[in-house]
Amino acid sequence: MPSAVPQRPGFPSIPTRIRDLRQHQVPPLVIEPAASEQQVAVREALAELDSRVAEIHRTVAEAYLAEGQYERALPHLEAAVTFSPAEQELQMQLGFVRYVTGNDSGAIDAFNAALVADGNSCEAWFNLGMVLFGQSQYTEAEDCFRRSSEIEPEDAQTWNNRGVCLWKMHRIADAKVCFLKALELDPNQADATFNLGSVR
Repeated sequence: MPSAVPQRPGFPSIPTRIRDLRQHQVPPLVIEPAASEQQVAVREALAELDSRVAEIHRTVAEAYLAEGQYERALPHLEAAVTFSPAEQELQMQLGFVRYVTGNDSGAIDAFNAALVADGNSCEAWFNLGMVLFGQSQYTEAEDCFRRSSEIEPEDAQTWNNRGVCLWKMHRIADAKVCFLKALELDPNQADATFNLGSVR
């Protein structure tokens, strides 16, 4: 005797019994499609639901992050991005937490996704450069810092980081130019002062 499954208005219930997958002509899961006149309303409702679910997961992630629990925040940010993949800020947050938890390739994916959403995000270019630099991909990292500095030319840290990449690439004269530019923007930039004095 089948158990009674409460019906939600507007949607059929999801089946719970698997069909024999060896019968390939029979789909293993069958859901009756919504009537054509209902489809627009269903799509609008689903879009709103996705947005709300994304916001719930973001809120939970922020609560865990406030406690320094990065590992527990991570699946909630992953879920938030799943439900709202075009939201650049979520991609940036996901990239940050992946980086902090040691998932560099995942961080790179998230920052690249953020750049797809907004190619003029100096912060996304900067963060991508930081991760690539940590993987000793100095040419790629320098390109990211260059792009970031073109968007936000007044950021001394970006100029310093670009200079370090050029130094690692043995482009000493170009590196010095970047360190000097960083110090022009911020005379108290300790990293640039140290790097300029150390570059050979």
